[in-house]
Amino acid sequence: PPTVVVVLLFVTLLGGIVFAFAACQNRRPSPLPPPGPPSRIDLSGWKLSIPVPNKKGTPTLLEPAYTVDPWMVADPTGGLMFWAPANGVSTENSEHPRTELNSLTTFNAGQNARTLRASVTLLQVPEDGEGIILGQIHGTDDISSVPYVMLRYQKDQVKVVVKQVQDRDDHINYTLLKDVPLNTRFDFTISDLGTGEMTFAATRGGKTEEVQAPVPAPFMGAPVRFQAGDYQQADRPGGAKDGGRVIFHQLAEAPGAAP
Repeated sequence: PPTVVVVLLFVTLLGGIVFAFAACQNRRPSPLPPPGPPSRIDLSGWKLSIPVPNKKGTPTLLEPAYTVDPWMVADPTGGLMFWAPANGVSTENSEHPRTELNSLTTFNAGQNARTLRASVTLLQVPEDGEGIILGQIHGTDDISSVPYVMLRYQKDQVKVVVKQVQDRDDHINYTLLKDVPLNTRFDFTISDLGTGEMTFAATRGGKTEEVQAPVPAPFMGAPVRFQAGDYQQADRPGGAKDGGRVIFHQLAEAPGAAP
């Protein structure tokens, strides 16, 4: 009879809705741990990217940033300890998981003076020796997928990689420090002088090495921001314990060029 058919259709439709709702519930990401104890580093001007999938399957962004175990926790000395596994969720334009702070302040490359300062100790690098990117000047807006300055620790060296174009891998390497083993503290600065020039410096044991480089023409005037943290670069990830671990004892960005 028609009434029976209508009832059966309603029950079938209701069952489908319940099933779909349950499926959506199962796809929800696991809840994050609550915020941990703060460090003495001011996080108010940053957001944090962690290798935990959100509803879209991309890295979770915490804005404003806060400490969250095990990705970024307060170090006993008052700094921040970052952990980024070699196996984890990554952004659409990268194969490397990261735990990284992204500045909420943008500036125009080569036209606004701005400086990133940090003091770090590397505790662990990926097993394949590809190292960790500790600091970046990264594109925003239309070039949000393009990093163009990367300060990298790899094989006991600290170097800066500067991309020369936006759309392919054409870059120049500048070596700042050599013979820097794990568990060695060093300082670094990345500074846009606002004059079309940049300076990069690293200090260990009271000795500073500095280089100056031009802002590449394709990036001149482009909107950019600083990023800092543990952007590990493993190309051949190992087990669950493989990844990068680094302590930031100090971290700050400010207007103006480095002295």
